[in-house]
Amino acid sequence: MRSIYLTLIVVALSLAALSPAAGQEDQLGAANWDLVGEPAGPPISGAELDLLTEEVAGIMRCPVCQGLSIADSPTPLAMAMKVEVKEMLSKGYSESQVLEYFEQSYGEFIRLEPRAKGFNLVVWLAPLAVLLGGLLFLALRMRKPAKVESAGPAATGSSSETELEAYRERVRREVAS
Repeated sequence: MRSIYLTLIVVALSLAALSPAAGQEDQLGAANWDLVGEPAGPPISGAELDLLTEEVAGIMRCPVCQGLSIADSPTPLAMAMKVEVKEMLSKGYSESQVLEYFEQSYGEFIRLEPRAKGFNLVVWLAPLAVLLGGLLFLALRMRKPAKVESAGPAATGSSSETELEAYRERVRREVAS
């Protein structure tokens, strides 16, 4: 019985040590926001804030669903991220600052569309290169005239001629009888 009480006390103390105090949570969030600098614009609210929140949340990938944006995802993590996006935008942070903030935690993976720079250029340019290559191949293929083999006596050879003559002779005999 004593070991159960000790276990409960250890668990309770561990949880208390891991959870931040109420005052520390705001300081921690502010410290993380400082990584992207001061807000780029004035604070916003109302319908403009809601519209901008949906726009920014629509270009960010949900880490749980991965195929959906955080605007479309029903997961609790996506909803929490959307709330954080709204909070940052309401304080005046720009779209690029919000994306940079989340990229520091999740990497460029958080973007639904990768940036067109560095190795990502392959993602953007490869389909275009394949399309242009296919069109070039078709254009060259259609421009060349098809080579037609002549069916003259030199091409057919003597064995073909004798076989043809033998066939004609058999047909004549059958028709004559």
